[in-house]
Amino acid sequence: MEKIAERLAKKLLRENLINESMVGIYQYGIVRMLEIGGAVLTGFVICLSMGMLKEGIVFSLFFIPLRSYLGGFHMEKYWQCYIMSSFTLIAVLVITKYVSLDMRVSVGLIVAASAGIGLEAAWERKRGENKAYAFVVWAVLVLLLAVMGFCVARGQASMLVLLCCVTVIVLVSKAAEQS
Repeated sequence: MEKIAERLAKKLLRENLINESMVGIYQYGIVRMLEIGGAVLTGFVICLSMGMLKEGIVFSLFFIPLRSYLGGFHMEKYWQCYIMSSFTLIAVLVITKYVSLDMRVSVGLIVAASAGIGLEAAWERKRGENKAYAFVVWAVLVLLLAVMGFCVARGQASMLVLLCCVTVIVLVSKAAEQS
């Protein structure tokens, strides 16, 4: 991706669309665009191929902001992250489709993991790290718990399994980061 970004940035320079001082910035932006675009496209294809687009969207709506604002374990290379992210999505969708938990178990796990995530955000805020990020994490958790309540009311056990996967994976990832 770096080579593609380098070629595109140099083409922009040759076409006088950017100046020399902007080449590095454009290269970085192009790499990020390709990485994020590739990951989103892969996730979309995975969800469509499994017939679980709705579940993939719900997973992404909660997982991405929680991991982005709380942090967690990171791979050293982009391709490693890409493979692990794709595997995680596939695993969550398979679990959601084929594993059934009593709704009380799912709710208990969601609440416990959400409490752990919320406490971790509070600790980071107290240490002076990512003060604003804690509020985003808490807002996402409140929304997640509201969706959980909606799913309980509608008897959507499989969606509760999905939310359980989101919260447990985020909490485990954060714990792995600190190990």
